[in-house]
Amino acid sequence: MHYLLIPLFGLPILVGVLAAIFQKPPFWKKWGLTIASAVLIYGGCFAANVHWQMKYGIPVLPTESDLEVFLYFCILLVFVCILMYIVFLIMMRKQFWKMNLVFLCTAFGLFSFFAAAFLGMGPFLKKAEYVTVVQKAKDQWKAAKMDNEKPIDLAIVYSKQDCTKNCAGYPYSSLILIRNQSDQPLEIDLKLRLQNKSGAVLKEVEAVPLKLSSGEITEVWTGDSYAKHDFWARASVVTDERVTDLKYQYSIIDRR
Repeated sequence: MHYLLIPLFGLPILVGVLAAIFQKPPFWKKWGLTIASAVLIYGGCFAANVHWQMKYGIPVLPTESDLEVFLYFCILLVFVCILMYIVFLIMMRKQFWKMNLVFLCTAFGLFSFFAAAFLGMGPFLKKAEYVTVVQKAKDQWKAAKMDNEKPIDLAIVYSKQDCTKNCAGYPYSSLILIRNQSDQPLEIDLKLRLQNKSGAVLKEVEAVPLKLSSGEITEVWTGDSYAKHDFWARASVVTDERVTDLKYQYSIIDRR
């Protein structure tokens, strides 16, 4: 669903093209709206990415999967540009130099739009969706009181299939959060037992060792978590069925 908002990132480019065609000097009258929309959209996106990097550890730069998708569209764009050049050549063959200028501007505009969309807005919206879900769970947890007798607590944020149709046989990705409810920092080893709605055990897995400050809430990562390149698409565990409950065992590591 996040890709439905991708055209928003192309708005400054569209405004710039319209300004170049219809607006006349002076400079600010011609390009002011383009610059303002670019600063608002691209600057706001960059500021949000930096904030999420500092608060959630989500990388600012595009990931390998983003670059891979963009590469596919670049290959498609090459064929589109070839067809577009042939059309321009037929329609404007008597104005060869003007035709080439129009073609270069159009091709650059298309490339800029796809670059902004797939390296900017697409990842931005996926990050926003991830942050919204995680922060909502964290906010609900923060209202709970500290409890030294039960130093940690775990919660399933979601267990879902990353698909929109024909999902039969598609694995479920589950995100699990952990909270240090004690008034002391903890370093723990954690083992998870994941269950479906009937109580059957889907998987038993060992989590990556955790270091938690007092009151800290963070994600639980396992060996399943590194199957995806995107940080915000990583799951705590991957199972064949939806996870509805979990049991856990932990041991506190004493480094003294």
